[in-house]
Amino acid sequence: MKSVKPKWQTWWTIAGPKLPTAELMLRQGIFIAPMSEDDFNRSKGEATPAPSAKMTSDSYVVRYPPRDVVQSRYRLQIDVPDVGEEEAGEHAREIANRLLASLSLAVPGGRYHAEFRKIRHVGENQEKSAWSQTIGITSLSDPEPLGDGDRARALTLYDRVESDETADNAYLHLLTAWQLQDTPGSKPLQRSVLQHYALCMEAIVTGVMIKVKSYKADQIKQAENKFIEEFLAELPNRANKPKAVREASTSLRMIGLQNTLPSIDMVAAVIGISNDTREEAKALYKFRSSSLSHPGRTNPKELHRWLHHGPTVIDLCKADIIARAFLVAYCDWDKVGGVAEL
Repeated sequence: MKSVKPKWQTWWTIAGPKLPTAELMLRQGIFIAPMSEDDFNRSKGEATPAPSAKMTSDSYVVRYPPRDVVQSRYRLQIDVPDVGEEEAGEHAREIANRLLASLSLAVPGGRYHAEFRKIRHVGENQEKSAWSQTIGITSLSDPEPLGDGDRARALTLYDRVESDETADNAYLHLLTAWQLQDTPGSKPLQRSVLQHYALCMEAIVTGVMIKVKSYKADQIKQAENKFIEEFLAELPNRANKPKAVREASTSLRMIGLQNTLPSIDMVAAVIGISNDTREEAKALYKFRSSSLSHPGRTNPKELHRWLHHGPTVIDLCKADIIARAFLVAYCDWDKVGGVAEL
């Protein structure tokens, strides 16, 4: 007789617009059922603990992921194969996330929510409280004295972000990227993290180009008029007129300084971005345009290339370096005249 492979059983509280009146097996190993009055009263006094973090250093940051606390008269049970306890919990979370999303899409009336409460190994009576997702711990070195120059520079950046629309827009994207990236277990958020890093850089490029185009408005207008006159004179002699129109549209975008890659080159030169950072910024924009802005699956290696950082807090990821370089350079450039330097 074939033996049944042991499993882990996980219990959740679940809430949503429609739930069964009796135990329902949605598929093998997934059950939803109403709680008894005793189970419901007991569940109200239970709380999912967070793992403790003990560090030897005096300075560190512990980040706990955001999680839902769900009180409900209904339970969700998810059975998973016999693996390690941590792997079992992660596997159950993946199943729960897909199930909640599927129910929320299929059933009108709002989203479904669940909280992971208990886990036990089949064959054992002891239940264990389900830990929250893995915490993130960053060890910090002892701080050095904050100098007058650091203080003055920080306040200058603070004032610029507060008063300048372009700086504020870029800052909000950078802050969003930081907060999303600080979420432990944030792998599903990586595309959004990278999007906001790229948008921080692009906000600076767009803001500076508005000033550049305003400063060069007469020059751009003259160049456009000249091109249009020459194009209209040449068009009757072109055999493939649709192709000629498409090429003309591309040329007019170039003349009008509307294409992003040349704009990155121009803005980098204007605000003083290094050549290496400029080329990385163009590569990040190309990746965002070709991958992040489309619904297809993003190559995990490419995400790792942009978002991987070293073991210490000073080892920033590439996307972070690019975003903050453009924001800081813009604040330094704009505070001393900006347009007059064009």
